[in-house]
Amino acid sequence: MLRNYNRDAKLLIAANAAGQLFLQFSIFIMPFYLQALGYGMDKMGIFFSIQTFVGGLFFLVSGLISLRLGYKKTLLLGAFLGLIGRILQVLALNFYVLALGFFLIGANMGIRQPNFYALLSEEVDEKQRHHAFSISFGIGTILNALGVLIAGFAPDFLVETLGITNEVAYRLVISLAVLQFALVIPILLIIKDVPVKNPRINWRKELVVKILKFSLPSAMIGLGAGITIPYMSLYFNLRFGQTLAVISGVFFAQQLVMGVGSFVLPKLVDKIGPVKTISLFQSTAAFLFAIFPSLELFLLAAFVYIIRSILMNIVWPINDAFMMGFFTTEEKATAAGIRRAFSTFMRGLGNYIGGVLFSISLSYPLFFWFLDI
Repeated sequence: MLRNYNRDAKLLIAANAAGQLFLQFSIFIMPFYLQALGYGMDKMGIFFSIQTFVGGLFFLVSGLISLRLGYKKTLLLGAFLGLIGRILQVLALNFYVLALGFFLIGANMGIRQPNFYALLSEEVDEKQRHHAFSISFGIGTILNALGVLIAGFAPDFLVETLGITNEVAYRLVISLAVLQFALVIPILLIIKDVPVKNPRINWRKELVVKILKFSLPSAMIGLGAGITIPYMSLYFNLRFGQTLAVISGVFFAQQLVMGVGSFVLPKLVDKIGPVKTISLFQSTAAFLFAIFPSLELFLLAAFVYIIRSILMNIVWPINDAFMMGFFTTEEKATAAGIRRAFSTFMRGLGNYIGGVLFSISLSYPLFFWFLDI
């Protein structure tokens, strides 16, 4: 599966996989952790918005940073900021320490994602790009699923075994996310950097138009996702009375099937092309959205959520790979960063709106989910 890639491409894919495994220790369980600390959904909306807006700011400048430092040093900078941010979230001494933790995690997100894809696209040839992006996404998503499962079952296990409170159990599970950086940083230290020949970008009209064509649709999708996605685990808990372990099973199934599906998706892209693949999957996701809010049975709602999420998200690496083909080495990180900034700023706005709406009613935010298609 990876034998045709060079060493650094394999290492980058491995680093992304490690990051995805431990990332879910925090993402999935974070709303429950904050709830145990005494923060309501409105405060959660503030934390998530800080992380998302800061991510958006760093998306905008990530390309400029990599033009000065190179991809490798930029990724290392992001990793160290993320490590400090995660430690502050674990400590959670007060509202402001937590807010700073979310700030630094957002900075890591904004620096890492565009530069990772830009560097990986340089390590594989053009014919391999769709395959490499999908394989990286697939492996990361499968480990992502494992992380969800561990995060879902570990707190109750720790409470019953050690006799500790839910708050302490959540804190211990989130502290495991620090291992993400213990694995990623050494990998980044041994890879070789791709030299950037021109530290400046020629900002011509054609380049701006290309970036906007990819960025504006991402902005609308980001708004819809921001309103609902961070709160879906709590939604299943409050709407259907399901336990954290059961809810983790829903997210585990979604991530596992999506990860496995990513290995075969490039074959469909080869047959019908990336544009038709993306349109087919996302239009089907739109139909499933229309029926989700009215579902009264947990199993049916969970099934629709799983299928809809898979269809929506599995095509993102195809989208990223397709986009990279339109830009030069110097432009890739900046173009990817700006597109993600559009999405992230709107997602941050959605995070706050979602927190406010969910604190009023579980139904209100779902009326905005049509934007995430």
